[in-house]
Amino acid sequence: MKTKMSYWLMLLCCCLFLSGSAVFSQTGGGLNDKILSDAKILGLNTKTDEIPVARIPLPAPAPSRVFNPESRILPENCHNMPVLYVEDGYLYKNGKRLGRNVSAYKGACSGDVAWRDTYGRLYKNETELGDSNGSFQIALYTGDVFWKDNYGRLHKNSQRIGDAKSFKVADYTGDVAWQDGFDRLYKNETRLGDASRYQIVGRTGDVVWLDRYGTLYKNSEELGDSNRYQVARWTGDVAWMDSYSNLYFNKVKVTSSCQSFTLREDGKLTWRDSFGDQHIYQP
Repeated sequence: MKTKMSYWLMLLCCCLFLSGSAVFSQTGGGLNDKILSDAKILGLNTKTDEIPVARIPLPAPAPSRVFNPESRILPENCHNMPVLYVEDGYLYKNGKRLGRNVSAYKGACSGDVAWRDTYGRLYKNETELGDSNGSFQIALYTGDVFWKDNYGRLHKNSQRIGDAKSFKVADYTGDVAWQDGFDRLYKNETRLGDASRYQIVGRTGDVVWLDRYGTLYKNSEELGDSNRYQVARWTGDVAWMDSYSNLYFNKVKVTSSCQSFTLREDGKLTWRDSFGDQHIYQP
């Protein structure tokens, strides 16, 4: 009896081995037939062309972690950026509670913070500035807060400047360039002209802009008709070309045969002439 049981156990192991070999060595209909044949030898009841499949549950995917660098990466030379956080609806600055129902906030390297509550009231630190329509900025190094009220009027801290359609802030100087609904461009309270495009240099406060005719300006100074220009982010210098391949550095003509040019953020100008030779402009 024991000999017969051993024989059938050996036969069962052999059949299982043959079935496993068939899975790795055969494909298509021949694979199905082989598995069904081995199943019948073992006395298993199977329906034609139906092979029981063992389903192994896949492990749950590991939760992904989103990297958020804003809380620990600071701008350059920023030694007084306050530590800001919200807890139970209250805004804290360096561990001191400023106010409740905060909906948005921005810190500055000056140590100041601009924030708005859920009722639309805007604050600079503990001082309420007014009701904001949601558009506000704080100059990164001066701490001046620029914001628009519910009527579209632009303010600098508590001082009203004018009715603004758009505005841009210079982080290092606290200047602001803005346009009204008629595309008239201003720097702070001084009108510059009618602009089709403008930008303000963060470190110097210079406003570089084009009028509707394609004439390029730096603040209130006309540079010339330009179809291409670049602005140095650190120095406020402007390199530009006219339609005759003349290259200029601010108001100074550099060459009359410029093919391409690059102005670095520190004001260094390189250019390539019509023969492909590279040059460096030395002011």
